[in-house]
Amino acid sequence: MKVAKYLLIFILGVFILYVLEGACFRLVEKYADNRLTIAWGYSGTGTFNSILKHLPIDHFKKRPEDEPIDADQSSLEKAMVEGEYADAVMSFARPMRDRYEEYVKSKLEPLSKFEIRDYGEVRGLVLPGLKKPASLEDVNKKDARRVGDDLEYSEGMLLRVLASTKPEDYENEFAQLESTFGFLLENGIACLVLPVSSGEEILDKITYLQAEHKLLTQNIFAWGDQKAAGYLLEACRESPERFKGVFVGDPIGAPRPPNVTGLPWLTVQISQQTLSKEDGDLNNVLSWVRAGRMINSVYPSRLGGLLHVEDSPKSGQMPSFFVACLLQCSRYIERVGGKWPTPQPLSAEDSVEGITVASDSPSMEEEKPFDLERIENTIQKLSKEEEETIRLVDATFDCEIVKGYRQLHSNNPNLKQVSNRDLVLMLGAEFEKMGVEVLDQVKARDPLFYRFYLSLRALEDSPLH
Repeated sequence: MKVAKYLLIFILGVFILYVLEGACFRLVEKYADNRLTIAWGYSGTGTFNSILKHLPIDHFKKRPEDEPIDADQSSLEKAMVEGEYADAVMSFARPMRDRYEEYVKSKLEPLSKFEIRDYGEVRGLVLPGLKKPASLEDVNKKDARRVGDDLEYSEGMLLRVLASTKPEDYENEFAQLESTFGFLLENGIACLVLPVSSGEEILDKITYLQAEHKLLTQNIFAWGDQKAAGYLLEACRESPERFKGVFVGDPIGAPRPPNVTGLPWLTVQISQQTLSKEDGDLNNVLSWVRAGRMINSVYPSRLGGLLHVEDSPKSGQMPSFFVACLLQCSRYIERVGGKWPTPQPLSAEDSVEGITVASDSPSMEEEKPFDLERIENTIQKLSKEEEETIRLVDATFDCEIVKGYRQLHSNNPNLKQVSNRDLVLMLGAEFEKMGVEVLDQVKARDPLFYRFYLSLRALEDSPLH
C-alpha cells in the first residue's frame, strides 16, 4: 500500500509539474523564449539540444518536407500540413502575440512619441527615434561629418504595401495601422505605408530609400495582402536580396519562386476561403514556403518559410502571427550580423518542390565545420574523371586556399596535374554544397578564392561557354 501511495504521489507531482510547465510556456513570454533557446541554441549559431530533441515537443516537429511524401496529396492537404507545422513551430510566440493583441486594443495615441517624416517621393515614414554616435568608419563612409555625431538608425523598416495610389486609401490604411506601427516602433522597427501599382515600383522605392537613408533601411521587411501580396512576391522574385522578411496574406497573382537558396524569411497567412479555391496561386505559395526553408541553419530552416491558416483580422491590423515572425527574424539578423545569406542558384539536383538540403533537421547532430580535408576523396574522384582533359599546373588563379590544399596533399602525384583553375571550380562546388554559411566562411578566409570561383562558375554557366 505504501508503494502504491508513493507512486500515486509521484505521478500526481509529475502531472502538476507538466501542467505548470505548459501554462508557463503558453503565458510567460520570457520562459517561452528561454525554452526556445535551450531547444535550438542562440540565433545564428544554434544546434538542436541533444537531449530535448528526443522529446515530443513542438520545437522539434518535423518539417513537411521531412515527412514521407504522398504523391496523391492535393494542394489543400499540403497547405493544411504546412499550417499544422507553422502553428507548432511558432507556439513559443503565443505570449508575445497576446501582448501585441492587448497593445492594439488598449494603447491610446500609439504614435504620439514618434516622429513622422516625408522623404522626397516617400511620405509618412514613422521613425523609432534610435540614435548612435558616429564611428570613424561612419565618417569614412561619409555617413557622418565627425566622430561622435548622432546618427539616426533603425533595427529594420516595415513597408506596408498598398495596391492603390488613391490618397483616401492611403489615409485610411495609415489610420488603421497606428497601433501596429506603435508596437513595432517600440521594438526599433521604422514603419511606412507604401502605395504602389506594380512589383517594379516597390523595388524602385526601396532603391531610393536605401540610397538616401542607409542606416534606416538596412533590413527591409514588407507586408502585403491579396493584389499587393502578388506585387510583393514579384519584387522578391526579381531581387530577393533586397528583403529580410516578406509577409503576405491571401496573395493574388503569386509567381513561382526563383530557383535560388537564401531567400528572405517568408510568412504566408491563408484564409479558409482562399484554401478552398485550390488554384495556381496556392501551388506557387506552397513552393515559396518550401523554398524559404532551403538553408543550412537551424532558425531559418525552421522559420524561413511558414504558412499559417487563419482569416485576416477585421480591424485592419497586422496579424499577430506576422508580428511574431517579423520580430523573430529581426532578432536573428541582430545575432548573425553580416553573415545573413546571399541568394545562391539551386544545384541541379535540388528543386523548390522537395527540400532535402537543411542539415539541421532533427535527425542531424550539428552543422559540420569548415574543413579542407573533408573533400579530399571527392577531389580525387573528380581528378580521375577529368584525367583525359586536365592541363599542367599554371600560375593563374593562385590564392591562399589553393596553395593550402596543394600543400596539404603534396604527396598526391595526381594533384600536380590539376590546374589551379580546375581546383578552384572543384573546391568551390564542394563548399557550395555544404551550404551558404560555409561559403561565407570561405569568403572571409580567402576573398580572392571566392572571387575566382564566382567568375569561373559564371563562365561555366554561360551559354557561350
